[in-house]
Amino acid sequence: MKLLRKTFAEINLDALKANWDFLQKNFPGHFICPMVKANAYGHGDVMIARALESWGAQHLGVCLIEEGLLLRRFGVKAEILVFRGFDREGAEVMIENRLTPVVSSWEQFHALETVAPPGQKFHLKFDTGMNRLGFDVNEAITLAEKIKNQKKLHLVGVLTHLVSGEDSVHLDMTDQQFRDFEQAVQVFQFFKVPFHVLNSGGILTQLCLRKNQRSSTWSEKKWGLRPGLMLYGYNPGVSEEFSELKIVMTLKSQIAVIREVPAGRGVSYNHTWKSAAPARIAVVPIGYADGYHRALSNRGFALCQGKKAAVVGNVCMDYLMLDISGTTAQENSEVILFGQGEKNEVLSARDLAAAGQTVAWEVLTSVSERVPRIYKGEWAHKIESESQL
Repeated sequence: MKLLRKTFAEINLDALKANWDFLQKNFPGHFICPMVKANAYGHGDVMIARALESWGAQHLGVCLIEEGLLLRRFGVKAEILVFRGFDREGAEVMIENRLTPVVSSWEQFHALETVAPPGQKFHLKFDTGMNRLGFDVNEAITLAEKIKNQKKLHLVGVLTHLVSGEDSVHLDMTDQQFRDFEQAVQVFQFFKVPFHVLNSGGILTQLCLRKNQRSSTWSEKKWGLRPGLMLYGYNPGVSEEFSELKIVMTLKSQIAVIREVPAGRGVSYNHTWKSAAPARIAVVPIGYADGYHRALSNRGFALCQGKKAAVVGNVCMDYLMLDISGTTAQENSEVILFGQGEKNEVLSARDLAAAGQTVAWEVLTSVSERVPRIYKGEWAHKIESESQL
């Protein structure tokens, strides 16, 4: 792809492979459903799904039926779990396209049962504290009897969702969630299916407990995994850091224009920032239409020549401005909005999230479609070659 605007997201598939290998090494034989919803957390769902599938991923997780349809359209063959709710029409579309529904309510169960062919796979979700989606655990016996007494639907997994997996070492809430979920586990053991619970926070917490030779009421069981943020190189907030995780996305641009701004002059809309002294201001062609939030106005940073440069003035739809005073940067010099530089300097999505008072998930998933994804690394060449066969 020819880049006429030198703003792009560089996706390192070798880093993704390292993160996948980290999971495989530490959880051999576990049910693993990597999450590729929300355009694979902004990394490009088709390419990420193809990569994971080529490395042996048998399941992939999306939120929307439409996300699953896109993956099927581009030839992804792995089992695709759809976690969002659905009606009868949605059930028909999923069946037609070999998507596996996650059933969270009686309405969904009946809609699926009405249109399903014999042997239709599905997963069952219980609510243990999110108060969002899922059956009450007190309905487990009724559900199990209903599933046993019908011949169409084939249960292949049971799950719940942690409220605060990243803090579960210290949080009684997580222990309570597992105690509640255990009620469903005891009922559904008969079906011999995986019970998947651990998101990125729960996965890394379990590794912390192992490392420190500690245990909890839940940590020793072989729970299934649904890695999301950690797959893309980020610790969601578990107290210990994991140097093994590699950042996958680096959002890059270049300086388009440099303005020499005298002391006392304002920059960008509404002059929310004024120079206290003469300043060199770099105009960078990326803005909130590209997913760099306006909330980062006068708060964010970027890397220029390996050093932090402050975002000054209001972020515009198509541009932002950096104070590069004290640097020798010139027009066309590289700017890293977040990610990792060539000399391993890092400004992470978590750093940017902290500056914007949000979370790393939002920073990553906000990178818009008008920002090209450029895939790099040995695995990128292999997968691109295979996809052209």
